[in-house]
Amino acid sequence: MAASYALVAATSIFLVTYVLISLRNVGRFPLERPAVAMLGGALMLLFGVLTPDEAITAINVDVILLLVGMMVLVSGLDVCGFFDLVSSRIATRAKSQASFLAWLMIATAFLSALVLNDTIALLVTPVVVRSTRALRVNPVPYLVAVAIAANIGSVATEVGNPQNAFIAIRSGIPFLTFTAYLLPATLASLAAAIGLVWLAFRRDLKAPLTRATALLPPVRLQRTGLALTLGITIAVSVGFFAAPTPDWLPLVALAGGSFVLFFLPFVSTATPRTLVAKVDWSIILFFVGLFVVLAGVRASGLSAAIQDAFSSGFGGQSGGLVWLTGLSALLSNLISNVPAVLLLAEVVPQSSQQLWLALAASSTLAGNATILGAACNVIVVQIAARDGVEVSMKQFVRAGLPVTAVTLVLATVLIAFLVPA
Repeated sequence: MAASYALVAATSIFLVTYVLISLRNVGRFPLERPAVAMLGGALMLLFGVLTPDEAITAINVDVILLLVGMMVLVSGLDVCGFFDLVSSRIATRAKSQASFLAWLMIATAFLSALVLNDTIALLVTPVVVRSTRALRVNPVPYLVAVAIAANIGSVATEVGNPQNAFIAIRSGIPFLTFTAYLLPATLASLAAAIGLVWLAFRRDLKAPLTRATALLPPVRLQRTGLALTLGITIAVSVGFFAAPTPDWLPLVALAGGSFVLFFLPFVSTATPRTLVAKVDWSIILFFVGLFVVLAGVRASGLSAAIQDAFSSGFGGQSGGLVWLTGLSALLSNLISNVPAVLLLAEVVPQSSQQLWLALAASSTLAGNATILGAACNVIVVQIAARDGVEVSMKQFVRAGLPVTAVTLVLATVLIAFLVPA
């Protein structure tokens, strides 16, 4: 009887949580994903599906520490003017709109591979808006390009986005192995995306650049602080590649973030409070809530039922790859890629590198289809709207949907070819 009650309660809470995550608003009332996830976790406790000890144990501290460490590191780069510098250099040196678009996407993708893509989108978007105004061009193609490139670039590494960080720790795939297999898919997808975004907005991008130098965003560098933070960032990157197992990634990231948090205030105007305030704590709360919800799913037996229902999709390895890619793409657009990955991780065989890598690539690339497909897209659109630029769903889908279709095919083919089944 107790087991039956737990199953019914967990199923109800799980469905309500994921439906509310996918809706994002009810009538006039907005629904923030972290709040929904935390509510779902609280309900698992209140209805007795989990004990407090089980809920605490369910929170994957490795993922949380990795995310916090990387976000503090990025905060240091931001306050020292690094992202303003990169964006402004691209804008001032562009010879045409096509070259501006290409270099902007390349730089965004590269940065998103090194640190969390959501953070890159948050920091680069306002600079792009100001730069396009200075160049007197339509900002919409470039904003769409930033979102798409940030998602694509983040595929390449285990620290490129939150879902990759979770997959890395859950699967145990070494950092170097992960990047070696997914870098070709990332590069091919980025090249295709640059061409497709240009094609989607070719009429806007044909106009010549007209520079208004006085309107270019000012770059206020703190050179000593930037040198220190870049040095720590490089050391962290080397540490990631040298790490024998993903278990080391949180320690390396946390060490890097801690060094920035302690030493940067001595050589810049930044304070520890400023750096901590720039951390996106909503991502942390989102993961905490979902970890507890999915622990309830496992404890109640619902996870086993879901796994049994999905098992027919893994009849063969090649069939499993295509099936997982398609389901991941669908769920990532319905409920966003982080909750989709946490759910599908329950049915991926622990030993299958091919399926773990396919889950990482497909969940991220599928997010480019619509504004709501990934948190990165929503961040770009919201920040742009705050600065007076509206990006409609139609404008985003015009480039995002073909990019998603082409890149999913490219990534799936390359993973099938390069990664042993």
